[in-house]
Amino acid sequence: MITVRELYALWGSDEEFHPELRQSLEPRGPEWLLELFAGLGPKPGEFVLDVGARDGRHLARLVAEHGVEGLALDPVPQSPEVVEGVIEALPVDDGGVDWIWCRDVLVHVDVERGLAECARVLKPGGKMLAYVTLATALLEPREEQRLKDAVALTCLDGERIERAAAAAGLVTEQKIELGGEWRERLIEDGEYDPTDSLLRLSRMRRLGIESPHHEIDLTWGIYQLLGKLCPTVYVWSTTSSA
Repeated sequence: MITVRELYALWGSDEEFHPELRQSLEPRGPEWLLELFAGLGPKPGEFVLDVGARDGRHLARLVAEHGVEGLALDPVPQSPEVVEGVIEALPVDDGGVDWIWCRDVLVHVDVERGLAECARVLKPGGKMLAYVTLATALLEPREEQRLKDAVALTCLDGERIERAAAAAGLVTEQKIELGGEWRERLIEDGEYDPTDSLLRLSRMRRLGIESPHHEIDLTWGIYQLLGKLCPTVYVWSTTSSA
């Protein structure tokens, strides 16, 4: 543990702590996920299943950019182009899918059943790209429970997800921990302001406003920047390409 004398010596130093922290580290942003998919080599005519598609905009991009075909599913469709469906019971035949795109879904579902279904519908050599936010050791148990209660989370445990994938027969080809990179990119591009989130959180408390959902919505990005939550990308396949 640092002593008070040592602490005051650090505070009194004229040297700036790591000047490079004031410079961009060229963080990856949300568009990078589309670039990662492109690098996996999708071919025209192949079939992409977007699980948890919301309004279907991601699948629309994949279809337009790669000439693939696809189906967008979501438990609460937000567009006529999206079919109602859940990951635990995919309305697709065995081995009928070349690719699965799955973003911000696994934290809300039964991951064991969901990943088993994904493995069932993938063709031999098919791949699944999943973006999921995971808890780190810095997230306290009570914080984690508050997140789960407020925004319908079932799993923030990376080890559980990886066990479920292995049990389903999915092979991990890539695991990429993004940490706070996307948030850095959004801040640098002027698309996200953590100061605004912190101000609104403080005002909620001063005004006595109780709204766990809105509080977690404001906290989510802050927790990513603090390292309590770690956005992570998995690329799984039904057989290893190694």
